[in-house]
Amino acid sequence: MTASSHLLRHWRTASRAQIASTLDNAHTSVAAFADATAAQGSLIQSWVAGQEVIEYDHYPSDDVVDVRHGSQFYYHAHRDGDQEHGHLHLFWHATASGRRRYFQPEKPRWNRTEPTHLFAISLDARGLPVALFTVNQWVTDGHWLDANTTLGCVDRFVMGNVDGHETSCRWLTGFVRLYRPLVKELLIQRDQRMARRSDMTKALRDHRLEVLSSIPIDWMADMDALQTEAARRKL
Repeated sequence: MTASSHLLRHWRTASRAQIASTLDNAHTSVAAFADATAAQGSLIQSWVAGQEVIEYDHYPSDDVVDVRHGSQFYYHAHRDGDQEHGHLHLFWHATASGRRRYFQPEKPRWNRTEPTHLFAISLDARGLPVALFTVNQWVTDGHWLDANTTLGCVDRFVMGNVDGHETSCRWLTGFVRLYRPLVKELLIQRDQRMARRSDMTKALRDHRLEVLSSIPIDWMADMDALQTEAARRKL
């Protein structure tokens, strides 16, 4: 694979400040990935912790939840394929209008009606990200928000230093910032596909529609392309 043409086009027209910020997030993400690999063997093991990976189970079992920022993710595996070992589902706790929904002490952390699904990240057996994808509402529940509103939630997705998962939280926050332009395209493709359905309410619950959009990525090639653009700008 090669660097994303969509990212290349975006970076060529981005401001110097945007490139500098993206590069900083990318460096943070790569450093965290290296730290996780050195400490646990891979990002996957930082969540699985040596357990047998059982299909559909969440790793860690109670998810990684940043109560302060309303962000949440978990890892699981349930597909057959040559590339994907499993994937991360990313959520942000939102109201039906896309505003922040705060945790309530009397409620469990995981409430299926509250976390709004943003997108997912496929990882290979080494823990390297290999694709981004979106899913239908029936897969993860939560509110269904249009692409622009969902992207606003993505922009507010931050994983702070959740106890025991500090390294993977740094990796994920930087990774999401790096791939923000591609996530936008992913969400647009998702909405375009759903717009072709005559009954949106029925389509959101249609079990024949699971993955709505998917874009393969080459993380290292994209990093190299970003470095090249930064060097061109003399950053």
